[in-house]
Amino acid sequence: MFPFSNPNDVQSYVDNMKQPFMQGFPFNGTDIQKMVNDSIQQAFPDFLKDPENQQNQQNQQNQSNQQMNRSSQAAGNQSSSNYQVFETHDFVIARIPVDQTDERAHPRIYMDTYHLYVKGLPNDPNGLKIPLPSPVRPKFAKAEYKSNILEIRMLKKGPEPLTEINMDET
Repeated sequence: MFPFSNPNDVQSYVDNMKQPFMQGFPFNGTDIQKMVNDSIQQAFPDFLKDPENQQNQQNQQNQSNQQMNRSSQAAGNQSSSNYQVFETHDFVIARIPVDQTDERAHPRIYMDTYHLYVKGLPNDPNGLKIPLPSPVRPKFAKAEYKSNILEIRMLKKGPEPLTEINMDET
């Protein structure tokens, strides 16, 4: 059975549906801009702040991070080297700046699947332990020293092939 047998009932129902939907909806550009700004301010409180104030906060944060790094270096937890580790599709590459004042000094490089260890650097007596972003194959690594940069290129470990394991039936 049709709930609206009278056409006036249909019209009054549609008019009532429009009223709550249309109330409070901003129609001009400034109201919409204010609504968007309020939403951004709630989601990201620091987003719309003064850029100079943000720069000052960033500088203070950088200074506190540098102080923490100095204190951890003094404790022997961090290295004084400024190394870079990045990866390509096939390789993980580590670049370590070396102050090579003594030509006879050669760093010793060790590695396992997940870490790179460098000992005997002139500017780092404790040595480096560098975590690697991907597992590597240590047997296929190559090191090169050029322009005061020690570069170690390590081949990534590929995905293991699918292997079927047989079950003994007894």
